[in-house]
Amino acid sequence: MVTNALPALPARAAQGKDSLRSITCDDVLAILPDSGTPRVDMLQGLRHILWPLKNRRIIFTDPTAQIFCGMPTPTIPLPFEVDALRENLGEQHVPRAALAALAVFHALSSGQLCRLKSTDLRDGRLFLPGRTVLLADPVRIRLAAYLDYRNRRWPRTANPHLFLSQTTGCGVEPVSHVWINDVLGMPTSRLREDRLLHEAEATGGEPRRICDLFGLSVAALRYTGTMDQPGLIEHSLRNAGPPPRQGAEQKPGDHSWP
Repeated sequence: MVTNALPALPARAAQGKDSLRSITCDDVLAILPDSGTPRVDMLQGLRHILWPLKNRRIIFTDPTAQIFCGMPTPTIPLPFEVDALRENLGEQHVPRAALAALAVFHALSSGQLCRLKSTDLRDGRLFLPGRTVLLADPVRIRLAAYLDYRNRRWPRTANPHLFLSQTTGCGVEPVSHVWINDVLGMPTSRLREDRLLHEAEATGGEPRRICDLFGLSVAALRYTGTMDQPGLIEHSLRNAGPPPRQGAEQKPGDHSWP
């Protein structure tokens, strides 16, 4: 967050402002981008620098206090390449395959993956707060392999969480978001967004279906509102599988994974 404010500081220094006490509201407005995510990021970064200084009375006023932050630039969720999804679901790295399966098939977020307990997984279902997820067969296979791996590596652990790291295996705290993303090799949100977009496409952009399946509320509109985007249509056509064999029945939304 603070790094977003770094471009502003040399610019003020070049104008002879050698102390943060001499920076005024007009100085901040002069250096801020006009709008969108760059403006939000830089202003938040400056506030993270100036607020602690004011609280410690190193500066007397915070020049960012009365400045309107604005809204970040809205982004469009994008699908993931099928080959990359298959690679993430490969079973060579057992924790990675289990994490990827939960994100790809059931759109779990990194926060949900961090908080999962071993007791939340039973009878082929995943019991989340407020909803129960019937696990897909490929997910069950990868989770079974992960549980064997977990029991072999930490046979006496007291940690109740499902996913363990080298650090948390000897404690009781959950793994971090950073660990989840490092194991996956990418942000969990990329895999989650692909699943939500695929469901939106399979249901013709029906928000109620996405809300019921994944526990979303108005956030579902972010995915159902992308159905007419030319880039997404082109991506779907490019990654479409071979046409079904004659006489074979295929349901909308069906998708096979390794």
